[in-house]
Amino acid sequence: MERGMRVLETRTAEALATTAAVEAALRTGEHASTHLERTTRRRLTVDPAGRKRLFHDDAGFGGFVRLGHAGRELYLNAGQLSERGTAALLATGRRLFHLGSPLPATERIPAHHRAAAPDGGWQTTTGRLDMASAAAGAADLRDAVAARLGAGQHLGALQICDQLRESVHAHTAAAPAWDQCYGVELTAVATSADGARAVSASRYATGLDAIDPACLGRELSLMETGMGAGERPYEGPRVVFAPTATAQLLRALTSTLLLNPLTRPAPLITSLVDEGPRPDAWGARSFDCEGTATGATALVGPDGVQHTVATRKAHAGGEGAEAATAGLLTGHAWWNPLKNFPQLGAGNVRLTPAGAGAGLLDGERCVVVDARTLGVEEFRSGGQLAFRLLAARAVDGVPQEAFRPMSVEGEAIDFLASVTAVGEHVSYFPGQISAGGGYLEMDLSRVTSKARER
Repeated sequence: MERGMRVLETRTAEALATTAAVEAALRTGEHASTHLERTTRRRLTVDPAGRKRLFHDDAGFGGFVRLGHAGRELYLNAGQLSERGTAALLATGRRLFHLGSPLPATERIPAHHRAAAPDGGWQTTTGRLDMASAAAGAADLRDAVAARLGAGQHLGALQICDQLRESVHAHTAAAPAWDQCYGVELTAVATSADGARAVSASRYATGLDAIDPACLGRELSLMETGMGAGERPYEGPRVVFAPTATAQLLRALTSTLLLNPLTRPAPLITSLVDEGPRPDAWGARSFDCEGTATGATALVGPDGVQHTVATRKAHAGGEGAEAATAGLLTGHAWWNPLKNFPQLGAGNVRLTPAGAGAGLLDGERCVVVDARTLGVEEFRSGGQLAFRLLAARAVDGVPQEAFRPMSVEGEAIDFLASVTAVGEHVSYFPGQISAGGGYLEMDLSRVTSKARER
């Protein structure tokens, strides 16, 4: 496997050349902002028999060009933009410029300062995974994960993936900026004794040696049990969310907060924070699609008040004067090619540790392993969330049986106020909103809950 091993090659210089070509093709009086991004990854899969396969996914740069002239601007979707295609893209934009929108009345000031190298670059790590060594050590890695599985549970496929995301932003009369976010993801699959049920869980870090396979194996064991057929209802008020379920919960809550900001505060034991440039986070970046610097931002503080996040033309949250002015640019814009316009988003969200978060699996506990939103409820009620919870009964972290599925309903602030303890996060999990997951405890008596028939 060592011979011909593919590596992840950077193509940032190619994107910078494309942004320079955009600037060169502008006419007098025009200005432009260009954002380009791509992700390349290698995936090493190891099946239960030990057979290995290596896949390499390579993609080109895509993004947008925001063309401006005479107080108006137009977003041009650039799905596969290259240096040679810039002139044609701008020519198309000029013909459609009447469909554009006015420039913002005032340009807001960035809330964060971007730390970058003299050449405008920023990267999460300079380290790279030696995939040949990872392949050689895959058997030991499988054994470490499998050691935490329970009786009748089997380890299926294992995948080691490293990925590099490159992004570039350039604006007329300003120096271009570039990002490189590199990380390693370990994914494992566990199956039931009869092979009828399979679950997967993952961990992400800047390097493979930073991932704890035993922690991954324990969660896999809990997940496989919790997703089984359970008839026993859970009667107690407090449950513990496993890391993957925590990430599901936080991703849904954050998405709702951006669309339906909190209208009533409630005291919390924790804060919901967004750590955009955190190096070990799956969505790490030092600037958003508008070129605004990212940084650590408290989305909801311990007082239960939602703070403002803002892009050039949109904002969410805040109270009084802060909401009226939309605050400062916070680095929360993401490019949505389907809507052809930057949207409010979030980078790497997590809850700050609080309470007795170190021993959440001690003793007999109800551990939630899957928290899926019932999206119809959220859409219909404008911010009212509903989740279906799958859970397992565990003793000192060892699963015993599955509980009957439950459902919980409430507003985002209700779920945040129901959290009674938060442990350290163990990983960030991929998604449109990257979420940090760890073990957390929630009191379901503070939200509407009921058992469900499967």
